[in-house]
Amino acid sequence: MSQTAAAGPDSAETGTVQDRLLDAALVCFRRMGGKRTRIEDIAAEAGLARTAVYRYYPNKRAIVAALATRWLAEDETRLAEIARDHGRSPATRLQAFLLADAEATRRYLADACLVEVLDEVIENLKAILLQHRSHVRRHLAGLLAEGSAAGVFRADPADAMAQTIDDLMARFHDLRLAADLDKTAWRDRASAAIDNLMRAIRSR
Repeated sequence: MSQTAAAGPDSAETGTVQDRLLDAALVCFRRMGGKRTRIEDIAAEAGLARTAVYRYYPNKRAIVAALATRWLAEDETRLAEIARDHGRSPATRLQAFLLADAEATRRYLADACLVEVLDEVIENLKAILLQHRSHVRRHLAGLLAEGSAAGVFRADPADAMAQTIDDLMARFHDLRLAADLDKTAWRDRASAAIDNLMRAIRSR
């Protein structure tokens, strides 16, 4: 057996077990709530020994972090697909990108379990959210640069424009503020904000 093989589990197997644990954690969180769920509950739901959980996650907070990272990665994948859809104009893609980014926050409100988990992230694991916004801005900057090169958007530095747009749209990325409005009013406000931004960045 090679030294690498002896050092740890096969990566494919590791991924499978980790996903199994995260899925089990989500079941437990929905059934008992995040605060009442214990590592033992997650292990039992996953059909694993309690000690097996600690092989991948040192504590429950690490599981919450992994769950949030998985959900946010799914959001980033959807946004990347919009940004790279070259069958549509840069302006059409940008409008769709910003609305999808805003709606990604809203979708968590449909599941009380997701809200509870993300509340934990907001309170104690802010680095995960900061990293997510950094990834979103990277996709946004690429789309803005493309539009600027095509003469559709202003020829300002794409990274600076992406940061400004992200700052101005921050109200729609806040889970707690999103909960203050019903879905229709929230979407109307988000769409109005995006329309104003689109007018502001168009090439003169």
